[in-house]
Amino acid sequence: ERQRARCEIPELEAKREQQVVALEDFRKHLEGLEAKRKRGETLSSQERMHLQNARVNIEAAAKNIEKGDAAIAEARKRAGIGK
Repeated sequence: ERQRARCEIPELEAKREQQVVALEDFRKHLEGLEAKRKRGETLSSQERMHLQNARVNIEAAAKNIEKGDAAIAEARKRAGIGK
């Protein structure tokens, strides 16, 4: 069990890091859309939908990152690794 938990930790950390990067990329994308809208440029229907659903999507991504943090902590606990 400990060995499996030790092997699981890097995988969980990599997955969490990917989620953090994806969230940052999404926020940058939304900033670009907001800037485009403020300049008076027309947004496509897909771009408008992204802006409308942004808060929900960001909250979901943040919850997934929190779940990842909890999974990493649990795996470290099972493996007997502090940190």
